[in-house]
Amino acid sequence: MKHFKLLFLSILFIIFAIPVHAQETKEHPLIRPFPGSVLAENMSKHNSFDAYDFYYLNEKTKKREKKTIKGEYWKLLYEVRTKSGQRVTNISTEEFLENYRVAAKEKGGQVVWEDRGMVVLTIPREDGGMTWLQVQPSANLGQQYLSIVDEKPFKKSLTFGPAEMKAALDKDGRVQLYGILFDVDEATLKAESVKQLQHVVTLMKDNPELLLEVQGHTDDRGSDDYNLKLSQQRSETVVTYLGLFGIDTGRLVPKGYGESKPVEPNTTEEGRAKNRRVELVKPSARATSGKVGISKELVVGTWEIAPNRRASKGSITFDQGGTYVMNEKLQDGSGVGTKGEYKLDTSLTPVKIDLCLDKCGKPGSEWNTRFGIMRILSNKKLEIRTSPDSKYPSGFSNDTSEEYTMILTRAE
Repeated sequence: MKHFKLLFLSILFIIFAIPVHAQETKEHPLIRPFPGSVLAENMSKHNSFDAYDFYYLNEKTKKREKKTIKGEYWKLLYEVRTKSGQRVTNISTEEFLENYRVAAKEKGGQVVWEDRGMVVLTIPREDGGMTWLQVQPSANLGQQYLSIVDEKPFKKSLTFGPAEMKAALDKDGRVQLYGILFDVDEATLKAESVKQLQHVVTLMKDNPELLLEVQGHTDDRGSDDYNLKLSQQRSETVVTYLGLFGIDTGRLVPKGYGESKPVEPNTTEEGRAKNRRVELVKPSARATSGKVGISKELVVGTWEIAPNRRASKGSITFDQGGTYVMNEKLQDGSGVGTKGEYKLDTSLTPVKIDLCLDKCGKPGSEWNTRFGIMRILSNKKLEIRTSPDSKYPSGFSNDTSEEYTMILTRAE
């Protein structure tokens, strides 16, 4: 049986010349899981570009080090199940890992780190790139967590159009702009900045609900105080420019960060050039400016729930007294209504929200409470993410269609 599994997995890294169309599947197109595995879609994700930290053994120092790999990213959870759906729990950790080791080595791959039931592998691709794979089995649960990055150069556009900026803001909550240029040691805009700035004007006009922090960033040349002051002046210049073209500057918060948030080491001219930038950032649940934050007054009212994997539509009403009523039409056509108390904790980032079916804090209420976190997406849109395991989520999801995420739009 074990020989069969090894043979089966020996073809998992199939011809690397096959084009990758990541948007067509949530699974990695080349790496296949242990035989009999089923993808746990609600616990998996895929990003067209992201970064992940992998461990590897530095051959010179013989010590474990961490390397950030950027590229197309997958976080996949597989569960080995029988044909009847029962989870298989008698596969050892070593059997899981050996299958992946053998399959990787057959394609010229190697083990770069291994410790405590985890293995990190690198597999060269015919396109010149490298695929990094981290395998973490949970043998007693019949599970394998696969973290995968198809490493390849990131081609940075100097000028983003309105559609590209909106897509980046929706996906990552921020966009880096390198087409807004200033005179050396000045906050004066260069003429070639106009194209990018006009794209920002269009973005703001096409999305009147959008609130943004306009961030200025510098490299490390100059003192900390000088760079902080210069970056603040530059961010204010951008806001002033946008205001000249009819954009309400109340929707924009200028904020300079100086050299405090580099995206590359300042050891090369290329790195310093990437650190000199303007970023547009959507405010978090508790915005750094203090202008935008979640409060009970902001939440009170009726909100429409966008379709997700659980419901095709719905609404939720929060009242000033701390109670809510929620109605959902489920994807199978049935309807469900819930009501009870809600509780906000605005002292935390992100803000926590409890949706209790009865009284929050009542003994036993933890069994019928949806524990969630909340953030602002715009001045009329909120996101609530709850957890399937009666705990607060560790973060928000990129997949806003999954059943644990509610996108709320204020009803007019």
